[in-house]
Amino acid sequence: MISGDSITLSLGGRSILQAAYVDAVPGAVTVLVGRSGAGKTTLFEVLVGRRRPDGGQVRWNGERVPRPSLAKLARRGLFYHPDRPWLAMQLTPADHFALLGSGPSDWHAAADMLGVTAWLSRRVGALSGGELRLTELALGLALAPSVALFDEPFRGLEPRHREQVATALRLLARRGAAVLYADHDVESVRRTADRLFSIERGATRLVEGFRERPLGEWYHEWPL
Repeated sequence: MISGDSITLSLGGRSILQAAYVDAVPGAVTVLVGRSGAGKTTLFEVLVGRRRPDGGQVRWNGERVPRPSLAKLARRGLFYHPDRPWLAMQLTPADHFALLGSGPSDWHAAADMLGVTAWLSRRVGALSGGELRLTELALGLALAPSVALFDEPFRGLEPRHREQVATALRLLARRGAAVLYADHDVESVRRTADRLFSIERGATRLVEGFRERPLGEWYHEWPL
């Protein structure tokens, strides 16, 4: 549904991405793993149009997108969750849900699934880090996107919250969305992933049979 093919990018004279490839397919959860600094966030930013690559191309449903932008892709059905807060701090979660334009039953169901209902009327700026992350993910669930990209959705969450997020990601895939996320939480990856890409020194590979492979082989370096 969305893919980045042969993506190359250098910043400050340093190569960040080297012919990197990743894709997300409808009805499946695809995960990108890699050590810190391997290029996961940069690759995601290229996919959603926040960075222009030196080479390669982004495709949407097989069609090349010459100059991808987050606004353009969002209109096609993309939901992108960056690894930083993005909600308006002075509004409440209920305010944000109302802005979606979907019916109250849709966002109440999403809020209930991720346990957000208890703080719907509190200002976003007063939420804890975990509460904020769950609220952002609930908004993504309520939007019913065709493609959902999440940068480290499990970071900083308590175990019970990780379980709720894992359930939400699997639900999105069951509804037909192409789900792609990057994270370090190994147990959550094992529990949610249908497909696994690994990135090392800016190059990627599809890890076949990752459930049966030792963790070290997920991050194994290979000749470029």
